[in-house]
Amino acid sequence: MKKIWILGMFLGLLSIACRENEMNDFDSEGAVYFQLGSQWSNMADSVVYSFAGKTENTHTVKLQVNLMGEAAKRDRTIRVVLDKEQTTAKERTHYDALESSYILPAKAYTMEIPVVLHGDDPALEERSFQVAIRLEASDDLQVGLSKRLLAKVIVSKILTQPPYWEEYGFNYYFGPYSKVKHEHCILELKKDFPATAEDYAKEYQLWQAYGKHMDKYFTDHYPILDEYNNPIEPWF
Repeated sequence: MKKIWILGMFLGLLSIACRENEMNDFDSEGAVYFQLGSQWSNMADSVVYSFAGKTENTHTVKLQVNLMGEAAKRDRTIRVVLDKEQTTAKERTHYDALESSYILPAKAYTMEIPVVLHGDDPALEERSFQVAIRLEASDDLQVGLSKRLLAKVIVSKILTQPPYWEEYGFNYYFGPYSKVKHEHCILELKKDFPATAEDYAKEYQLWQAYGKHMDKYFTDHYPILDEYNNPIEPWF
């Protein structure tokens, strides 16, 4: 019995040692995950881009990938795959083919995966299409946070509310969102709203001024009816 007990204890310690080695290997290799919001706490799993109101027919969305663990002294490979079940967009029609792997540079904690979108398809005026991209373990890096391994890029040619409209206070300068308001802003300002919160932050004061200008525009042209036949009220 004593020999069996000793053998059992040995196997238990061996199992613990193996798990510790696996954790050490994970820590030394590092792991990656998507961060699609400008803030780490933002759990967004998708990026929305509309070609409506744009003059260009090609746009590159950049998906940020973060590293868990220590940066390495060498380049490391990040592996991605197309999630075919969740992808509705057509390759070469709505987006360029993805690479099977990308590089996390030496000493870096983040990198960006470019997704090139195309806006020529007339179907984009009727509906949106989605590219779903999933991170997978490579020879260099494991995958990290389970809820941040899938990124969806949604493309259309339909006017949509920018994702930062309420979260970053854009609605304070432009009031409640409507597609009709969006259309008039494009026509009057000769440009669309910023594509991302980062773009908005770079021109924060400019968009404050634009917001006051558009408030006066809707005051001077009152009433302009929105898509629900309600007047767009000035917001300042």
